[in-house]
Formats: sequence, C-alpha cells, structure tokens
Amino acid sequence: METNPDFDKYMDHYYNYLGQWESPSRCGLKIIKRKDGKTLVIVTEIYRQNPGTPVTEWCAPLATQLLHELNCPPGEFIFIEHTPDLGSKLDFYGETFDLVNFLPGEQVLTIAKWTRLTAEEVDSLMNE
Repeated sequence: METNPDFDKYMDHYYNYLGQWESPSRCGLKIIKRKDGKTLVIVTEIYRQNPGTPVTEWCAPLATQLLHELNCPPGEFIFIEHTPDLGSKLDFYGETFDLVNFLPGEQVLTIAKWTRLTAEEVDSLMNE
C-alpha cells in the first residue's frame, strides 16, 4: 500500500485489487479498528486514478477480499463505499457514503442492502 499525507480523513492508502476480468484496479482505503471490536472499512472510488473496475461495480468481491485479508468475522465487518465530490454543479457528482450490508456467509459476501449515510453518520461510526 502507498501512503499519501494529502489523503482526506476517509482514505489513508491506495489499495490495488483485481476487478472484473482480472483487470488491475485501485481504490482508496481506510481501515479502523473500533473500540467495540468491529472493523470499519471505507473504500473510496478514485475515478481517473483507477485504471480498472469501479468500486460500485465490484463491492461484494472487494468486500470479500478485504474481509479475508483482515481475518475479520462477517458480523464484525462494516463496509462503506465512498464517492468523493467531483466539484460539479450536477447533484449526482456530489460526495456520497453508502453502508453496504451483506447476507450472512463465510466465504463470499452477497450484497443485501445499501443505505445512504451522511458524512456526520460516517464520522460517528469512525469514532465508536
């Protein structure tokens, strides 16, 4: 992983992963071990710096890979997808945070539900 001091509070490192058709892909990553023992993972879409599959299209495989790398039980894993603000007048290019809930499973995670969060809610999850 590569550390960059200019990253914001939702991204500490770049994370390389194999996306669809094993295409080299990259996202921003922040991992927080919370006081309650749960692991909070924030993956950030980095747009032009990602040469491969976007995070949104690869959430379940990416979450599964991180879950196994972190050796984290599924019930202790919190996964948030972050898309940063692109500075456009168009609303759909604004910053978003989505809590991604998965169906129970040990080997491969399957997306069950997406829940939109505010930055304040994410900040609260980071500090628990």
